[in-house]
Amino acid sequence: MKQRRLHRVASPLLGLLSLTAAAGAWAKITPEEAAQLGLTGTPLTPVGAERAGNTDGSIPEWTGGIEKPPANFTPGGQWVDPFPDDKPLFTITAQNYAQYEGRLTAGQVAMFKQYPDSFRMHVYPTRRSASFPDWVYEATRQQALNAELCPGWDTEGHVCLQNHVDGGGYPFPIPKNAFEVGWNHYLAYQGQAIEGTMDAPLVDSLGNRVDVIMEQWQSWMWWVPKAERPPSEWFHSRGGPLLCDAFQVKQPPRQSGLIGGGCNFAQEFDFQSYLYVPGQRRVRKAPEIGFQDSPSFGSDGQRTVSSRWQWWFGGKESRHELKLNGKKELFVPYNSYALADPAKRPDDLFGKKHVNQDLIRYELHRMWEVEATLKTGQRHLYKRIVAHIDEDTWHGLGHEAYDARDRLWRMGEAYVLNLYDIRAHLIWGDQLADLVNGRYTTFFGWFGNLGAGQPKVGALKDSSIDPEIFTPQGMRKFGTR
Repeated sequence: MKQRRLHRVASPLLGLLSLTAAAGAWAKITPEEAAQLGLTGTPLTPVGAERAGNTDGSIPEWTGGIEKPPANFTPGGQWVDPFPDDKPLFTITAQNYAQYEGRLTAGQVAMFKQYPDSFRMHVYPTRRSASFPDWVYEATRQQALNAELCPGWDTEGHVCLQNHVDGGGYPFPIPKNAFEVGWNHYLAYQGQAIEGTMDAPLVDSLGNRVDVIMEQWQSWMWWVPKAERPPSEWFHSRGGPLLCDAFQVKQPPRQSGLIGGGCNFAQEFDFQSYLYVPGQRRVRKAPEIGFQDSPSFGSDGQRTVSSRWQWWFGGKESRHELKLNGKKELFVPYNSYALADPAKRPDDLFGKKHVNQDLIRYELHRMWEVEATLKTGQRHLYKRIVAHIDEDTWHGLGHEAYDARDRLWRMGEAYVLNLYDIRAHLIWGDQLADLVNGRYTTFFGWFGNLGAGQPKVGALKDSSIDPEIFTPQGMRKFGTR
């Protein structure tokens, strides 16, 4: 089956966006714009995606997404595939990828060239499965009528929100520049609290794997109303916290017991993070977490912190010029329920060269493209980054990172699924392949596959997370237990 090539999506909304951008590139939306958002009968979905399908019907109209769990789902159990009868429409391989190249990312093309015998993409019917609770839709509408980028975003790359209201919501459902897309992406709704066991394997060029096992606790405080946050000033200052994240390493033994945690804030985007180092038995500030290209914990220097989200600003001032390239129709990982099957063990998931491609479902979706190019006089590991952001969930589902010679260096993908019992979209795992040294790393973030049970995702007030672990004082208490 041959797909017609389509490098750019001709969208009726792009003309509107160019007009509104000229009127005020960082302004909150108007009531007239807000009227375009809705569950039915509007050109945009409640979170800003185009409701209509594409011209040839390969992307269908959004009709509300998954609105209730499948009949065979057991609350608290495995998130079963809601589309079990779907079969691949076709498979893209190193032998035929050229005919689909207009709908592939540069990173996928590079993987076909580098691993012609094992990298393949099974393409399924597109299911616009994205859905959210009604309160998320209402919060998005209210937030969009109020939230603005802080002054200096366009001249200094200042990463900051102002005039936002309590209770979450996507701040810019009708984005007018790359910064607004970046904020939606960073704040993509994954529930208020996530706790579980994760594996972050490191796989070398010979296929040898080291499993880095951690307990992980996250709270997306942006989505938690002030009245439900802990009373500590830490959770109510600097415009309010966005993400609070903490972990404790279980293995390998040389890192066991290491604890890290902290939060970032709407008006102080650098993470305020701390480490408990068992050998020193003390908590210390970890300022490198806020740096643009600081290495991610446990990755042996193979990935940056921001690559875990496929791209984000990385610091309080972007060192890159950000450009919004509109939308493209791309084959991206979607509805990745096979990867979340607890019957699959690490050996089933992680191949010698990349994640097991036979477990990944690809679909055609419209993706916002953000291109970040290093500013003159700035230093960064990557000269250029191209990120692909899903219009329906605002999650980043892929990116390419280029070195100082503008050579494609690393490619990433993320694997999203709708937790239909709470209608939140969790990135179950990811992959970052180094196309130069042949290694790859993953964050398979919520790992029922290790026999630790499914992750718990939901409201902060219903979780067993002690929010004090996100504070320097609380980390000291956890570390000395």
